[in-house]
Formats: sequence, C-alpha cells, structure tokens
Amino acid sequence: MILLSMFCFPVFSQEIDIGEPETQTLKVRQWDMFLSLHTNGIGLGARIERIKSIKLQHGFDMEWTFYRHFKEQKLDNFVLGKKNYFFLLRGGYGCTRILNTRPYNGGVEFGFFFYGGVSLGVSIPVFVNVYYISYNDNGQAILNIKTEQYTEETYGDMIESKAPFFNGLKKIKFHPGMYAKTGLSFDFSSNDNFVLKMDMGVAVDIYALPVEKMMYAPKQYLLLTGFLTLHLGKRKSIHDL
Repeated sequence: MILLSMFCFPVFSQEIDIGEPETQTLKVRQWDMFLSLHTNGIGLGARIERIKSIKLQHGFDMEWTFYRHFKEQKLDNFVLGKKNYFFLLRGGYGCTRILNTRPYNGGVEFGFFFYGGVSLGVSIPVFVNVYYISYNDNGQAILNIKTEQYTEETYGDMIESKAPFFNGLKKIKFHPGMYAKTGLSFDFSSNDNFVLKMDMGVAVDIYALPVEKMMYAPKQYLLLTGFLTLHLGKRKSIHDL
C-alpha cells in the first residue's frame, strides 16, 4: 500500500497543462463495468473513479474472477486431478495517471494504473459420482453409484461422472489475502461522455492460507496472472451533478 500512496497522491495539486483543452476538466466522475481475460481464467468487475484532473483519476475497484490451474485437462465432462474450484473476490483502491491526453482531432488517450486492496479466495471441493460393487445374499453383483469428494484415493476408472457443483458448498474454504495489479490503460472513447478503455497488465494475489487446486501440485500462497481488460461505462461532467 506504500507503493499505492507514492503512485497516486503526489499530484493532487496538478492543474491543466499549458495548451491542453480546458473543457476536459469539466469531467469529474466516471464508472464502468469490465470483462477481464487473464492467463488462468476470466473475470467480471466494476470501477468507480473520480477525475481529480486531466492527468489523474482515483477510484474503487471490485472484481470477481474464476481461476483455473494451467495443468487442467478436461476429459469428457471431468477434469482429472482437479480437487477444488477456485474463485477470487477483490476489492481495492487505486489510481490512473494519464501520460498522453486525447488531442482535439481525436485519437487514443493512454496512461498507467495501480490498484490494490483485499482479496478473498474461495475454494469449493470437487465431488464425483463413483461406481461401487456390492453382492447380495445370492452372490450376485450389484452396481451402486455414490457421490463423494474427489481425493487422491479416488481411482479414475471408478468415476462415473462429475457431481453437481453445489455438493461442494458444504466444505467451502476461504483464503483471506491481498492483491495488487498494474499496467497500461488505453482510452479509445470517441464520445467524451462514454468510457471505452482497454487495460493490459499483471496482477498478484497473496494469501495467508495456501490454495490447492490440483492433486500432486504444490499448494500456492501466491498467484500471478497477466490480463487484458475491456471497460465500458459513462462519464459525468460538473453540469450533470
């Protein structure tokens, strides 16, 4: 969070640069929804920002992200060796510094951003439907199917299918931690009242309790991903308030 403070706050008093269009300073607030594609899955989120000046934006960032292990390989409707579904919930604060404002004749505005805050990982165990053979009093074999948690003791040829997702909710685990993400932001908005941006960067999540997603793979205290994010939203000027 010290890095966040150094990144965001030294330019509170910054005003309009000489030669830049004064009309840009009328925009005071913006919000957007975003879709994020990252190296281990997909995420959805929202961001609310206050425009401090044409060079600086501060805001709150909220995100839900599904995370898959890079070793996952799907066989029919089942991922062999997958022990847990894993989701991330993030909530934080940060800012975007604009390096190049959009000129009068249009173009792309770009800058770089840094956001950080709390992260909550959610592990939900995988359950499977497993074959079991029993025998009646006459010695005849009877095939039974039971639903149970997928573990290292569950043999692949015993598995009939993946069980419904909700079976794992009774053994849900939480992983409290922190996150940070940084990268470059490109604003393609042709209309100054709307937000059309793309971010590209890296994110890191650190947890107090390790995350286990695959059998025989190391438990992870740190998750590092690269991402590409599309933002769509609206801006408000001082006249709209």
